[in-house]
Amino acid sequence: MENWYEEDLRKEALRLWEYENNKKIEEEGLFFKTFRRLEEIDDKISFDSKKDNVYYERYKKYVEEETGNKAREIEEIQNLIEYEKFFLRWERRVNKEKNGSGHYGSNSATRYRVDSIKRLEKELENILDTSPEGWEYYYKNQLIGDIENKQQQRLVNVPYVAKAKQKVMESLNLGTPVYIVGHLGSGKTQLATEAALDFTIENKVQSELEDKMENWFYLNPNATEKDAIEKFREFNEERKNYYKNILVNGNKEEIEALQPLFISGSHNLTYEDMFVEKTLSLNHSFSQGSFSDYLNMIIEDFYEWMDKHKERLDKMTDEEQLQLKIQIWKSFSDLLVARNSAFGTEIKKIEREILIAVKEGRTVIVDELNTIAMQNLIGLNDILQRHAGSTAYITGVGPVVIKHGFGFIGTGNLSTQMVNYEGTNELNPAFKSRFVTIEYNYIPQSVIGSLEDQELLEINQLFRVIITGLADKNGNIHIPNPKRTLEELFRFSQLCKVTQNVFMGKWNDNEDHSDSGIEDLELRESVLSVRNILHVLDNWNQGEEKDLSKALWDGFISSITYADDQNYILSQAVRFGFFPINEGWNVKTKAIGGGTTTYEEIRTSPYNYIRPKIETLSYLDVIYLIFGKGPIRKTLPKELIKSFEDNIDNLKQIDVKKYQELDQQLFHLEHSKNLLEYLEDNGGKK
Repeated sequence: MENWYEEDLRKEALRLWEYENNKKIEEEGLFFKTFRRLEEIDDKISFDSKKDNVYYERYKKYVEEETGNKAREIEEIQNLIEYEKFFLRWERRVNKEKNGSGHYGSNSATRYRVDSIKRLEKELENILDTSPEGWEYYYKNQLIGDIENKQQQRLVNVPYVAKAKQKVMESLNLGTPVYIVGHLGSGKTQLATEAALDFTIENKVQSELEDKMENWFYLNPNATEKDAIEKFREFNEERKNYYKNILVNGNKEEIEALQPLFISGSHNLTYEDMFVEKTLSLNHSFSQGSFSDYLNMIIEDFYEWMDKHKERLDKMTDEEQLQLKIQIWKSFSDLLVARNSAFGTEIKKIEREILIAVKEGRTVIVDELNTIAMQNLIGLNDILQRHAGSTAYITGVGPVVIKHGFGFIGTGNLSTQMVNYEGTNELNPAFKSRFVTIEYNYIPQSVIGSLEDQELLEINQLFRVIITGLADKNGNIHIPNPKRTLEELFRFSQLCKVTQNVFMGKWNDNEDHSDSGIEDLELRESVLSVRNILHVLDNWNQGEEKDLSKALWDGFISSITYADDQNYILSQAVRFGFFPINEGWNVKTKAIGGGTTTYEEIRTSPYNYIRPKIETLSYLDVIYLIFGKGPIRKTLPKELIKSFEDNIDNLKQIDVKKYQELDQQLFHLEHSKNLLEYLEDNGGKK
C-alpha cells in the first residue's frame, strides 16, 4: 500500500505539472495558443488507480489525516521554539543594556529559555524519529523552502550554509565584525548579503514584536501565557510575511532600507571613499529655482524676524515701525542677492557607506576587504572595537554614536601555496584580531560510492543543491530516465567536489584516491564552483537537447584556457563515468604542458542525442533522495487496524451473486493448491 501511495503521488505530480504548464499560457496571445504544439506522449496516465481497493482508500485516508495531525503538532512545537527564542533575545538585550557592555551575560531567566529550547527541539526530534507522516511533512517543508530560496536567487539552506549564516548573525548580534574568507565561487558575498539581510529583518521583527506584545498585554492584563503564545504566533507570522512581501513586491525605497550597504574593495579605495567624500561644487543659486521661491524665502524670514522682535516693535510708534520694517526687508533682499549671485566653488562633504551605516544602524559589507591598502583599513579600528550605543571617533568627521543595528562584514579570497589571488594582501594580525573570521568554502559532498551506496544522504549537500534546482514549485521533478539521470547527477556532484578539493589543496586523508592520479597535481584557475555548476546545468536543461557529458563540455570544460586544468578535469570526468567510449567519446590523457583539448579531438563520431522518455518523481521521491527514507513503519498503527476491522464488519453482508463469485474463486484456488502439491510429490513430473 505504501508503494501504491507513492505511485499516486507521482501521478498527482504529473497532473499538477500539466496544469501549471497550461496555466502559464493563459495570458499569451491567440497566435501562440493556436499554433502551440506539445510532444506526443504514448501512454496517458489515468488518475483513478486503486480507487476500487477499499483497504488502500482507508490507508490513504489514514495517512492524510495523520499527516495533518502531525503537521499541527510540529507547527505548535516550532511556534513554541520561536516564542522561547524571542523571549531569550529580549532577556539578553535587557541584560546587555543593564550591564552596559557588549556582552549578554547569563542569568536564571536566560538559562530557563535556553533549556526550554533544547527540550522542545528534543520533542521535535522524537516526532521525526518515530512518525513517518511527521517526518514527511517536516522535510517536505524543508524542500519547498529550498525551492523558494532558489527561485529568489538565495542560497539553498543546506546545513553547511545554515551554520555559517547563523555564525555570522550571532557575531553581528554581539556587535563583533565578521570576516568571511574562502575560495572563488564559493558564495562568500552571497552569504554575507543574506546574513546581513536576515540580521536586519530579525532585529526589526524582534523590536516590533516586543512592542506589539506589550501593547496587547496592556489591553489584556488577565491573559494567560497560553493566550500570549497564541497571540505571538499571529503577530510573528504577520511580521514575517510583511517583510517577505517587501522583498518580493516592495518598492525601491522599502527594499533598500532592508538591504545592506555595499562597498567593492580595491587597492584604489581610499579612507575617504569609505567615510566621507569631499567634492567641489560651483556655487551659483539663482538659476536653480524660481523667483517666487526666493520671494517666499524672504517673506518667511521677514515674518520670523518680526515675531522674535515683537515686544520691541510694540514699543515704537507706527512710523518708526514702518521705517524699521522697510530697512529690514531691504537687508533681507540684499543678503539673498549677495548669497545667490556669487560665483565660485565650495567644498561639499558626501557621507559614504560606512558612515551612513554607523549613523543609521545598518549593516555594511566590504567585499574583497583584503584588496584595500592596510593604511586605509586602520581607520576602521575604532569603529570595529565599539558596540552599539557607544561613540566612535572617525577622522575628518569627529565623534559619532553607533546606532543599534550596525554591523560590519568583510569578505576576502583565501590564498594558498597553489592559488594566489592577484591584488590581495595579508591583513595585519592586529587588525584581523578585531574580527570573527569564518572560512566559508564549497558545500560538502561525498566523493566515494554510487548514489545507491550512500547511507548518510545528508552528507551530500551539493547533490541536494543540484536536485533542488531541478524541482518545480511543488517539489516534483520531471527528467528523462530518472534512474540513470539521477546517478549521473550524483557523479557530477562528486566530480565537482573533486575539482574543488584539488583547487583548495584539501584532500581528506580518509578518502581513497589511490587510483585517481591526483598526486602532485593542482588546479590553478578552473574549478567547478557553484557558478560553473549552474552554467553546466543550464546548458543541460534537464536533458532536452543533450546529455550531461555534452553539457559538461559545452558549459564548462570547453571554456577552460589553462591546458593542464582542462586536461585534468577531463580525466576526472572520465573517471566518474562521463564521456564514455560507447557513446562516441575518446578522451586521451595528456601530459602536463600538453596543450588544450578541442572538441574534435575527443569525438569519434558526430554527436547524436536521443532524449529518453520524461518521467516524473514526486516530492516524496525527492525527499527520500536527499534526506533518506525516514522512520520505517514496522507495524500497522492501531487506528489503521481498527479502520480495517470496521471495514471487514461492513463487508460481511454480501448478496448471493457476490457470494457465488467468491466461492468459485476459492474453488479454483483450492484446485490449484492440490495440483501444486501433486506436482511436488511427483518431483515436478507431469
